[in-house]
Amino acid sequence: MMQSRDVRSRALPSLVGITCTIALAAWIVSSLAAAPQRGPLVLLAVAVEGPDGQLVTGLTRDTFEIVAGGVTRPVELFDAGKEQPLSLVLLFDVSASMETNFKRSVVRTAVEKWFVDRLAPRDRVQVGSFAKQISIGPPLVGNPRALLAAVRAALDPREADTLGPSPIWDAVDAAVTALARANGRRAVLLVTDGRATGNRLGVDDVGMRAAAEGVAVSVVGEDWEMTLRQEGDTGVRVRPGVALEWIASATGGLYLADRAIPPAPGPILERLLADLHGRYTLGFTPPVRDGKAHELDIRINRPGLKLRARRSYIASAEP
Repeated sequence: MMQSRDVRSRALPSLVGITCTIALAAWIVSSLAAAPQRGPLVLLAVAVEGPDGQLVTGLTRDTFEIVAGGVTRPVELFDAGKEQPLSLVLLFDVSASMETNFKRSVVRTAVEKWFVDRLAPRDRVQVGSFAKQISIGPPLVGNPRALLAAVRAALDPREADTLGPSPIWDAVDAAVTALARANGRRAVLLVTDGRATGNRLGVDDVGMRAAAEGVAVSVVGEDWEMTLRQEGDTGVRVRPGVALEWIASATGGLYLADRAIPPAPGPILERLLADLHGRYTLGFTPPVRDGKAHELDIRINRPGLKLRARRSYIASAEP
């Protein structure tokens, strides 16, 4: 009998400990259930330039201020440089008008010599083209040979496919859709002469959608004027580059015109890629989650610096 009582007395502390552990676990579960659940952060890719136009590195989290829908939000995530990989659509205009100025063979050589080797190992690239048809290929990561093959195929269309319209804005919209579930800094790098025809969508709608969904549109274009004949001897001058500049500005991208004769897009491609790699990534929790687009203002507290970023975001309705 004495031995039985000793066993029970030794087991009692263990039972108490188990009971306390169960009670603590139940309290933690109930507390987590009662606490508000923070949804996914809105991520922003931000480029900062100095007075000389060069990218500024070495900035810290407290350099930036985020105002979302008129409400100041704390910067909850901060990455610099290549800490965030790129998810990129390299989008080529292959319409017949491109051969007049931007020859496809020149563009192909520029990509081979100035672009592919400068990608980071984790960068994800899709190659797209548009003219009569819009085509965007599968993602490629860490495979330069496959990427070069995709670029060559995109820039070598059948002649019949180069004829007809040049739906620049529809193609950019398709690229934004292709990036919808991609991670990292999302961007479209567009090579075009800016002569947009046959579009279902307008540049305003596409630019606003790209900005709201966090896709920067950077452009290698041409800076030229053309005259459209009107009735009689009258005409109107237009500059297609204006629309390209606008969509780059609205989405936080960069527009660079190739003024070389003949065109030399290689150094421009290199600069645009460096611009995307050199950005800061900021993350914040939106003040509301309603599934709608809201205005966005990112500020910097260093005088003399210029900031490029998108101007709107979508507040996900997901909890």
